[in-house]
Order: sequence, then structure tokens, then C-alpha cells
Amino acid sequence: MKIAKKFTHYWFVIISILSFLAGWGMLAHSLKPVQASSATTINSNTVALPTLAPIQAFGTGGGINSGNNGSGLNLIAPSNQSSAGFPLLRTGGS
Repeated sequence: MKIAKKFTHYWFVIISILSFLAGWGMLAHSLKPVQASSATTINSNTVALPTLAPIQAFGTGGGINSGNNGSGLNLIAPSNQSSAGFPLLRTGGS
């Protein structure tokens, strides 16, 4: 049993190292990305991208220019309900 365990450990080490070296070699010898030539580049000024309408979340606008100081957060006010029936964050620790 000891021999099989030792053989398995060495087998995993050898296969891991060989896999790492093979992957590194394949990555090093893979094709490099093609550099675009200056004649085939697209002028970014001629491409028109569509604009999106601002999101109307809960009727507040929610956008940066909607008058909520640019925070974009919808905060909910804490409720004044009594929590007498519910314990506050109790753990079963010692």
C-alpha cells in the first residue's frame, strides 16, 4: 500500500510538471495576434453608436443628471416597526 501511495504521488508530480511545460511551450509557440495595418483601420469618428434612454427606476429618474446629486442610489428609509418578536443577530457561539 505504501508503494502504491508513493508511486501515485510521484506520478502526479511528474504529470503536473510535464503538463505545465507542454502548455507553456504551446502558448509560447502559438500564433501571434495579427497587427492591423494603417490602411485597414476604421476611423472611429465615422461610426455612430446609438444612445440609450435614461433608466426610470421607481419614477425617480435615476440618471446622473436627474437631480439626485449624481449618486444614482435609491435609498430606502428605515422603518419604525418594532422588532420585539425578532432577536437581533444572535449566533449560537460559546
